[in-house]
Amino acid sequence: MIKLKLENLLAWIKAYHLEIGVGLCFLLPPVGILWLVVIGWNHLNHVVYRRAPFTLNLTSFFFLCLLVSSAGASIVQQNGTYLLIVALIAGYLGLYLYIKETLTLALFQRYKRIVIAGGFYLFLSGLMLKEHPVNGLLAFLTGTQFIGGSADNSEARLFGSAYNPNFTAFLLLLTFAFVITSMLGHMKNKEHQLLLYQIPLILVIAAAIFQTGSRSGVATMFIMTLFLVIKLNPKLGITCLGMLFAVRDQLIALIPRTEVIDHSALARKEIWLNSLSIWKDNTYFGTTPLGFYDSYLELSGKGVPHAHNMFLAFFAEYGTIGGLAFLLLAAGIAFKFCCLYFMESKRKQLLNLFMISIPIIFLTGILDHPLVSPQTALIAVILLASWDRYTEPVHVLQKSVAYIKRAYLRISLQTDNSHNVSKTQKNKSKY
Repeated sequence: MIKLKLENLLAWIKAYHLEIGVGLCFLLPPVGILWLVVIGWNHLNHVVYRRAPFTLNLTSFFFLCLLVSSAGASIVQQNGTYLLIVALIAGYLGLYLYIKETLTLALFQRYKRIVIAGGFYLFLSGLMLKEHPVNGLLAFLTGTQFIGGSADNSEARLFGSAYNPNFTAFLLLLTFAFVITSMLGHMKNKEHQLLLYQIPLILVIAAAIFQTGSRSGVATMFIMTLFLVIKLNPKLGITCLGMLFAVRDQLIALIPRTEVIDHSALARKEIWLNSLSIWKDNTYFGTTPLGFYDSYLELSGKGVPHAHNMFLAFFAEYGTIGGLAFLLLAAGIAFKFCCLYFMESKRKQLLNLFMISIPIIFLTGILDHPLVSPQTALIAVILLASWDRYTEPVHVLQKSVAYIKRAYLRISLQTDNSHNVSKTQKNKSKY
């Protein structure tokens, strides 16, 4: 009996090993990170030794460039600890390839539900942390230990089980995107009873984003909500945009920690300039995320963990090779967005979900670098792999050309019709 139960348990773990890893990223982040990275290593092993399919696209090319940069930095700097980054990036690449090959709609829906539950758990754990602080090894295992530079009133900012308020804001924004697109689907299907628990949930998540004190998080939440409204109803969206512009001063007052914006702006400027200097000193391979802190300390005498800008960070941490690969990846995603934005899709709900969630990665990276944390990076890798799987059967270039051609023919036809009408009216006036 015990053996049978053990076999059933192992079979269940094997069937839902990805979902377990995502859940552990919220409950026990170090365990969840290791769990998902091992899944990536295992699949990469299948690719290398068992000839499993390898998809070469912009995303996999990006991860390959990061591997080359990390290995190169380890050799140039003669630092064996940088090989840990090589192992981590290999896990990212393997996990990406695994999701890209095996993802199903049911699996993605489970991933979405786990992230939503995880976002709510971040809020609850943040509240419990304020009432009952945890220290030592337990705090590290549960993600409730603050990591990342100076505390900066961290006790007053919600960070739950993500080690840092800015990382928490990133995960909460994904939760916000998933919930709001799910609500739109229920409203379209007239499933109004399901909104009874989703409306309070979206309000809780929005309040939690404010409590993180992340200015980029709050701004991103407003931008993505407005973007979604414009996409669904352009007239209403433009009206809302005008109203928001009219009350812009009041909106700025809502942004957390406005009293230190000037100080933060000067600090960001200094960090960005020093990050450029670090990239200049490590032009080709960068410093890797592990070496950035030491390089910054040596340069300025201050300890800064990352560049506080995702675009600069990839150049500083992975050199020109990694930085250009990231720009190429971002350009590819932007091109897909431009092509798919105006196209009709049978899976509108998924399209809206990706349209509001994928930009979160880049918008939060303007003033911060949330992907420096493996906890957030792994969640983003799964989302990115799902996006590539979703857009894979869509021949973007051909469809965009066809769409432009149809639009041009429609405009030409309307122009010809209006010209014929005006010509007819002119002839009638002669008679």
